[in-house]
Amino acid sequence: MAKKKTTARPSGTPEEAEPVTDPSPAEQKAADAVRLAEAELEKARGLYEKVRQEATERLKSAREKTVGDLIDGTLATVKKHPGPGVLVAVLIGFFLGRWFRR
Repeated sequence: MAKKKTTARPSGTPEEAEPVTDPSPAEQKAADAVRLAEAELEKARGLYEKVRQEATERLKSAREKTVGDLIDGTLATVKKHPGPGVLVAVLIGFFLGRWFRR
């Protein structure tokens, strides 16, 4: 009888790969955690982009305002909320007085 000659195959070929089996519960749990982390990362990226755009818009609008616009806005806010406006004025006065005291 003649021996059958075998050819050497490089490792990693599909014939030598282990058969695919169902993942274990630990592997499934880890895969679920990875998917959840990826989803949270995408959500965080979207939120970051939204906040960055809002901050850019606010910065642009703040650069375009004049001192008169700021004073008008402050007066309108104080008229709308007089109690907190007086409280803020007292606090500002107190700290300015402490700062400029001899």
